[in-house]
Amino acid sequence: MDPWTSDKIEDYGKLKKEFGIQDLDKTKIKNPHPLMEREIVFGHRDFNLILNAIKNNQPYAAMSGFVPTGQPHLGHKMVMDQLIWHQQQGAQIYAAIADMEALAARNLPLKQSKKSGKNYLLSLIALGLNPENTQLYYQSQQQQVRNLAFEASNKMNYGELKSIYGFNNQTTLAHMYAAPIQSADILYPQTPSQGGPKPVIVPAGTDQDPHLRLVRDISKRMRLFSIEKTNNHYKIRSRHATQKQINQLKQKLQKHGKTKTYTEHIEIKTNNPKIPEIVRQHEIQNKGYGFYPPSSTYHRFMTGLKGGKMSSSVKDSYIALTDKPQKAADKIMKAKTGGQENLKQQKKEGGEPENCAIYELLYFHLIQNNKHIKEIYNNCKQGQRLCGQCKKETAEHMKQFLKTHQEKRKQAKKTLKKHLN
Repeated sequence: MDPWTSDKIEDYGKLKKEFGIQDLDKTKIKNPHPLMEREIVFGHRDFNLILNAIKNNQPYAAMSGFVPTGQPHLGHKMVMDQLIWHQQQGAQIYAAIADMEALAARNLPLKQSKKSGKNYLLSLIALGLNPENTQLYYQSQQQQVRNLAFEASNKMNYGELKSIYGFNNQTTLAHMYAAPIQSADILYPQTPSQGGPKPVIVPAGTDQDPHLRLVRDISKRMRLFSIEKTNNHYKIRSRHATQKQINQLKQKLQKHGKTKTYTEHIEIKTNNPKIPEIVRQHEIQNKGYGFYPPSSTYHRFMTGLKGGKMSSSVKDSYIALTDKPQKAADKIMKAKTGGQENLKQQKKEGGEPENCAIYELLYFHLIQNNKHIKEIYNNCKQGQRLCGQCKKETAEHMKQFLKTHQEKRKQAKKTLKKHLN
């Protein structure tokens, strides 16, 4: 699985087990987003850090990048909706146009990315993002991110990238550099200019998990100290700290438990949960980053209108947020459904909404009322809802949504011009 070529995931249970993604417990989330409530957002890494920040009204950030290789579509809308939800919970938002990655991985010129990238940000604002507490930027034009990417690249090697992404001798250096530049995007909200270390959440599809696993490792490698908890002990190892910095840290830790210094680490006997934060603050005082490993949530892929994964790289697989409403309606009328081969069989055996691109449009985006969407599902399963009828209703919902959204996009143009870095 990699971020550039993955097809539709068929078994999310197997994926969670294989890659160590945890189940998202929606009962622990106050006012969960509908995508969470309906288990479209199904898994996470370290989401508890975010829940604690929300609960205690502490700073946190939500970040995502958009590769502008086509038009923004409903798959991107899932990420945008989650960013907006996090902003409503108090997060500072970072949204990057990944123009450097688009050039490296898709050979899209920077000039073209600059033009197409604005479409993504216009939709983000039109959907409800408040740009006042947001950073909107292009990778190629954000110097701090580029500098941080160079630092991050010093903690990576070819063998590691080959193992994670399948790179080979024909892979360009620019394509390899997509890994550190994306890592820098995700770590940037924790840098000193952005207020220092804080939890960061990245809402993503499962195809982005290789990036998240890598950047979590990189965030630790860029620390002055690493911390390991074993039973009632903490082990603090020096990564890049001087002996003076190590001795100063030991003095601070002695106030909280019995401390021993070994050749490679400091050990303190205590269960005090404040120890990691004491180490982090000491690191910051000594010009270290003190990064938190970034958190992430994972959502299910949308089914393409012709089957497979919805992707801006596959023509007619998606509905763009910039499609003319009637064009979108026409796509829906031609889309693949979960219905039976003929009317008689449909009424007798019922449809398969769980394998239907039309039902997904309703479930993911167009029907907010849970009672109504359940009724649609049951009627389909019982053969009472026919595909033609369902397509027509869905097409009308989509036309109305796009009409309203595109009017808001026009209004967002002045706002974007003011806030785009």
